[in-house]
Amino acid sequence: MSTLELIARGGGWQLVDAGKLSFWFPEREKALETVTMMADARSLLHGIATTVHAENHSGEVELVASFG
Repeated sequence: MSTLELIARGGGWQLVDAGKLSFWFPEREKALETVTMMADARSLLHGIATTVHAENHSGEVELVASFG
């Protein structure tokens, strides 16, 4: 199982992949779109079940997508 998480950071959105900081996005919607595609590809191409979690506007982390 793999988890991709988006957290609010530095005026934008930071991707955390397996506990490691990765990409930074200026816009939440573009971040969600890109990270969701990454999770889908990871599942389809590598057979790794992957979830996407994102911090919402209240600061709570919620599940937004799941593949595999």
